[in-house]
Amino acid sequence: MLNEFLSKLKNAGVNDAEVTLDVLLAFVKKTDYSSVRFSRITGSLDISDNEKRTLDSLVARRCGGEPLEYITGEREFYGFTFRCKKNVLIPRNDTEILVETALEFLEPNDTLLDLCTGTGCVGISIAKTKNIKAVLADISKDAVACARENAAELMPQGGVKVIFHDVFNDIPETSFSAITANPPYITEEEMNTLCADVKNEPALALCGGKDGLDFYRVIASRYRMYIKDGGHIFFEVGAKQSEQVSEILADNGFCDIGIRKDYGNIDRVVYAKNNL
Repeated sequence: MLNEFLSKLKNAGVNDAEVTLDVLLAFVKKTDYSSVRFSRITGSLDISDNEKRTLDSLVARRCGGEPLEYITGEREFYGFTFRCKKNVLIPRNDTEILVETALEFLEPNDTLLDLCTGTGCVGISIAKTKNIKAVLADISKDAVACARENAAELMPQGGVKVIFHDVFNDIPETSFSAITANPPYITEEEMNTLCADVKNEPALALCGGKDGLDFYRVIASRYRMYIKDGGHIFFEVGAKQSEQVSEILADNGFCDIGIRKDYGNIDRVVYAKNNL
C-alpha cells in the first residue's frame, strides 16, 4: 500500500517523493519523521485503515501541486518550527542567510523592523536568538494572522509586535536599529514560468513589478530616515539582482554595502549601513 502512495507521488513529478511520503506519514500518525522513516524502510510500520484513507487524501493534494507545508501546516526554519498557512509565503532555507547576516551586526536590545514578514520567520528568528525587540509588518491579513500565531507560540514572553503595514503608503511610528526585508522580487515575466508548487503561493508575496525591483526602490528611499544613524538594512534578493539592489542602496545614500551568498553560491543578501 505504501509503495502505491510512493508511486503516485513519483508519477506526479513530486521532488523527493520518499521524503514527502514520510513527512505525510508522520503527520498522519502524529509522530516524528525519523521514527516513521525508519519503520517504513524496515517494513515495520503499522498503519490503520483510517490512517490510509487520510494519507490517500493528503497524497492526492500533494500530487495536485499543493505545497507540502500547506498540507502539514508547518515548516522548519533556523531551528524553529513555524506555522504555515495558505496565502502566506512558505519560508525557504536560503532565507536563513538573511537571518545570519543580520545577527552578525545586531546586538541584544537593538530594535528591528521586519518588512514583508510573511510567517514572521525572519523577524522572530532574529528576536528569539538575540533578545531583540522586533516589529513585524505585512500588508496581507493572512500573513499578519499567521505571524501573530508564530509570535505567540515562539515568543510567549513578548518582544515581538505584528502590524498591518503597506510599504508604499504607510510609515513607521519610530526609528529602528535595523530593517530586514524579504520582499516580492520575481519579475512579471518570471511569474508566468513558475513551477506548480510556487504558483500555489500568493502572488502578492512574489511579484516585485516589471523588473522585480519595485519594493527595493521604495524601501530604500522611504525608510532610510527610520533607520538609526549607524544602523543597517538587510535585503534578500533574487538571482542576478544583487548588483542592481546595491546600486539602489548607494543611490539612496547607504554605505558599506555588502553581499552574501546562499547555500547554492548565489548572491542572496544585500546589506548596507546608514550614516545620517
